[in-house]
Amino acid sequence: MKKRFFSIFLALCVCISLTAQHKKQTIKLNQLIDNLEIKRGEEHFFKIKLTGDTYYALNVQQQGIDLVVSIINKEGKLMAEVDSPNGKNGPEKILFSPDKTDEFEVGIKPLDEKSNSESGKYTIRLQKVPNTLEKIPVKNLLSDFDLLQNAYYETRVGLWYNSRTQFDSICNLQKSKIKTPMNALKFYRILAPVVSFTKEGHCNIKISDETTAFLKQKGTYLPFGIKVLDKKVYVINDYKDFKLKGLILSKINGEAIENIMAKMLEIEPADGFNMTSKYRWIEGAFSKYYARYFPASKFITLELLNPDNNTKIVYENIPSCTFKEFAKLYEEIKKQVPNYTFSKSSDFSIDPITSTAVITVNTFSLGSYTDKRKGFQLFLEKAFDSISSQKIKHLIIDIRKNEGGEQGMEDHFLSYLTNEEYKKYKYVEIPGFTYSFLEHTNYAGQKEILIEELKEDFYLSTDGRYLNKEGHYIGEKPNIKNFKGDLYILISGLTFSGGSEFAALAKNYTHAKFIGEETGGGYYGNSSGSFLSFTLPNSAVTGRIPLCKFVIEPKADSIPFGRGVLPDYEVQPTIKEYLAGYDSEMEYVKTLIRKK
Repeated sequence: MKKRFFSIFLALCVCISLTAQHKKQTIKLNQLIDNLEIKRGEEHFFKIKLTGDTYYALNVQQQGIDLVVSIINKEGKLMAEVDSPNGKNGPEKILFSPDKTDEFEVGIKPLDEKSNSESGKYTIRLQKVPNTLEKIPVKNLLSDFDLLQNAYYETRVGLWYNSRTQFDSICNLQKSKIKTPMNALKFYRILAPVVSFTKEGHCNIKISDETTAFLKQKGTYLPFGIKVLDKKVYVINDYKDFKLKGLILSKINGEAIENIMAKMLEIEPADGFNMTSKYRWIEGAFSKYYARYFPASKFITLELLNPDNNTKIVYENIPSCTFKEFAKLYEEIKKQVPNYTFSKSSDFSIDPITSTAVITVNTFSLGSYTDKRKGFQLFLEKAFDSISSQKIKHLIIDIRKNEGGEQGMEDHFLSYLTNEEYKKYKYVEIPGFTYSFLEHTNYAGQKEILIEELKEDFYLSTDGRYLNKEGHYIGEKPNIKNFKGDLYILISGLTFSGGSEFAALAKNYTHAKFIGEETGGGYYGNSSGSFLSFTLPNSAVTGRIPLCKFVIEPKADSIPFGRGVLPDYEVQPTIKEYLAGYDSEMEYVKTLIRKK
C-alpha cells in the first residue's frame, strides 16, 4: 500500500509541476521576458490585454528553434499567426490591432518539422505603436547607407544594367541628402531610389516595422483604387456620395498626378528598363505609397477629368480612411471589379466549335497546388490529354497574372509546347559563397549553412566565376503529347519572374504569338533564386538581395536589352471595358482565330 501511495503521490507532483510550468503568464507593455525555453511538442500561452483600434507590435526572438506565433481571442478564434522564413534564429513579429478592448492569448509553439531543433529559447515583448518616429543620428544613417551600398557592390546587384560609375552616381546623390537627423521613414525615401536603380525587380526595400506600425496607427489613406491605362491614372470605385469610378485622376490636394506617379515610379524596382511591371504594382499599392510621401489629412480634394468629354470635375472634403477602413474598402473594390485578381491557381477549358483550348496558369507557386509540383504536373497532363484526344487546333495560354513561383514549373509547362530539347540558361552565376554583411541578414550566425546551400548548385570555375553545376537548372525534354497547333500567349506587366521566364522560353522555342503588353520580367533573365533578407541595424529598414543571376540564351534579336518579352499584338482595354469585365486581350485572340 505504501509503495502504491508513493507512486500516486509522485505522479501527482509531476502533474502539478507541468501545470505550473505552463501557467499563463501576463505580458505587460514594454516588458521583455527572456530566457524562455521550449521543446518540440510543447506550446506556451501568455495573456495580454489590448485596447481597441490601437496597434501593438508583438516581437518574439527565436534563439535556436523555429517558432510559430499566434494571437487568439477569448472565443478561441485565431486572429493572427506568423512563421517567417528566417529559420531558427531571428524575429517573429505580429502587428495587431483589435476592434475592441479585450483580453487575448499569445500562443508559441515550435514548427512541426523534422529539420527543426528539439529545443531552444526565445524572448517575447509587447509594445504599443509610438505617437512619433524617433530621429536617428546622422552618423548612424550614414552607417546604414554605407552598409547597404557595399552589400550591393559585394553581391553585384545593380551592375548588370548599370556601370559602376552610374551606380556610384545615384548613391552619391542620395547620400548627400543625409545632412541632419531624420526618422526611418524619411531615410527610406532616400534609400528606395537606390534600390530601384538596381533595375532588379526581385530586389526590394521595406519601411521598418516601427514605421509600418506608425503609418497604420497615424496615417491616412486615399479611399479609392486606381488603374493605369496608356499612362493615364483612372479611379476604379465610387466612395460614399462621390462619383469617382472611371474618371481620370488629375490632382490630389493640389499635387499633379504626374508628380505623384513620378515619386512612386522612382521607388518601384523592375527588371531592366521595363515600365509595365511598375505600373501594375503601383496600382495595388497606390494608397500605401501615397501615405509614405504625403502628410496625413482627414479630408482630401480631388481634381478629375471625364474621359468622354474632358470635363473637369472637382470634389472637396472627401473623407480619407484609416488603415483598417482602407483595408476593408480595398477588399470591396477587388470584389466589384471583375478579374481584379484570381481565385483559381489554374484553369482549363475547350471550345469544340472553334477547336480552341484555353489554359490559364496564374501562378507557379507550389503551395497553390494540391500535392504541390505533382499537382501542377497532373493538371497539365489532364489538360494536354484532352487537347490531344480532341485534336484541338488552337491553344490560348493566359499568364497575365503569373508573377512566378518555384524554379522548374515553367519547364513542366514548356515541355508540352516544344518538340526540341532546349538549353534553358546561357549560365547561372552567383557572386560568391559568403558575404561580409551576413550578421545583418537572415543568415546571421549561419555562414556555413549558406555556403552549404549555395555549393549544392554552384562551383568555383577556373575563370573565377561561381557558376551552376552541370545538370542544375536545365530544361525538360519535350513531352510525347506536345502541342503542334497554333499557339497564342497572353502577357502583361504582372507576368514576372518564372512567369516571364516561361514567356521568354516560349519566345525562343515555340512559334507562339504574344498578345497584351510587355512582360514585367526581363527577357534576358533576372536575379532571383536565393535571397539574403537584411535589416539595417540603426534604421531597421528591411529588404532583400537576390544572389542568383539567371541569364537566358537570347534568340529574339528584336527585343532590346533590358526589356521584357514584347507582344506581337499590343492590346489594352479601355477603362469602360476594364470596369465591365470585358476581356479585350482574350477577345482579340479569338477574333484572330475566327479570321484564320
